[in-house]
Amino acid sequence: MDVLDLVADLNAQDDDGLGWSTLADARTPSRVRVGAVLLAGNRLARAVVRVVSVDDDEQVHFAILPGSVAKNRHLLDRP
Repeated sequence: MDVLDLVADLNAQDDDGLGWSTLADARTPSRVRVGAVLLAGNRLARAVVRVVSVDDDEQVHFAILPGSVAKNRHLLDRP
């Protein structure tokens, strides 16, 4: 199983309908930047997401990409 880049509740949405988490929940916070494609989720669900914004208060907002993790794995920004 892939290691999560960002721990997040994929059912939680902000006022704009985007998923959200915090930089404190990132495995490598320096990789969390606008446009980054990361693996997000928790032990119950995971998805490939694109970071839309990172607020001054370190909230991370993201869009869940359509399709399965297997289908989108090649998009992940991984070293």
